[in-house]
Amino acid sequence: MPETTLVKVSSKGLVTLPKKIRSELSIHDGDYLAISSDKDQIIFRKAKIEIDYENPDDAWKEHAKKRLMHD
Repeated sequence: MPETTLVKVSSKGLVTLPKKIRSELSIHDGDYLAISSDKDQIIFRKAKIEIDYENPDDAWKEHAKKRLMHD
C-alpha cells in the first residue's frame, strides 16, 4: 500500500505536494497537472503538453484538456 501523507487545504483551495512525491514524479515549478475525482478520491496526473511559447496560458489549459481526452 502506498505511503500516505496528510496535507491541509488552504482557504483558497491550495494544497502543497510533498517534496518526496514531487521528486519521485519529477514534478517541477511550472509543470501542469491534470486533476480529476472518483468517488472519495482526488487523482493528480502529470499533463503531457508540448511547448508553444506563443500561446497564452488559457490556450495551454485547453490544449492539455484535449490531449488528456485522447491519452
